[in-house]
Amino acid sequence: MTRPVVDVLSPLLSAPEIPPAAGHQLLAGLDLAPRTVVPAWITDPDLGASILAGLMDIPDSVRGDQ
Repeated sequence: MTRPVVDVLSPLLSAPEIPPAAGHQLLAGLDLAPRTVVPAWITDPDLGASILAGLMDIPDSVRGDQ
């Protein structure tokens, strides 16, 4: 005999609403989404392309204002 599947929904377990712009930044910080912005202090276009392609990673501590 199999048990029926029961969904338990609780307001305490609901996911918070995150604005799309902030959500993408959070996912990019966890390497779950591609980075779409290169810091302004990077002037070499090849380095910028490598960062956007995910070949190079810049730690958040040195990213500075974008």
